[in-house]
Amino acid sequence: MNALKALFGGLWRIFQGMGLTLRTFFRPKVTVRYPYERRPVSRRYRGMFYLKWNEEKQRLNCVGCTLCAQACPTDVISMNKIGKGTTAGVDEFVMDLGRCMFCNLCVEACPFDAIYMGDRYEFAVTEKEGSVLRIVDLAQGGPENARRNVETLMRLQAEAADKAKPGEGPKPQARPAEEGA
Repeated sequence: MNALKALFGGLWRIFQGMGLTLRTFFRPKVTVRYPYERRPVSRRYRGMFYLKWNEEKQRLNCVGCTLCAQACPTDVISMNKIGKGTTAGVDEFVMDLGRCMFCNLCVEACPFDAIYMGDRYEFAVTEKEGSVLRIVDLAQGGPENARRNVETLMRLQAEAADKAKPGEGPKPQARPAEEGA
């Protein structure tokens, strides 16, 4: 009797498993065929870095304050600052994503809202140098906006230098000499 009970118990478990398989078979598929289909990425996802382009000023928002580089725990960011004050900016901005932890500290440290993390998540490269991104890779609008950024900064610096030159402004008119003095 014990053997018969075990046999029916085994058959019952097989039918339960087959029932579960049939129910799952008719459900909508959840598989995403990755290269052809992509799942939506969360707004808070920390992906590729970008430098924001300011259309009004015709330049990048980055002024080269280096706060992002100082906040980075793995020393990923390096930059070359040009100019001072309102004409300050960067003509070179390099990030080595091979060492980056994607911790978002650089974004949080930036007071000018110049750097942000987008939703791109495919960073695979075959050579180590491929993970080093320069300003042309990071700037919104790519190489064209990186070039325009440098042109705008050079123009602003030239204008600031022209204003700062002594004796270049309008000359005061000489007073006529008083006679009899």
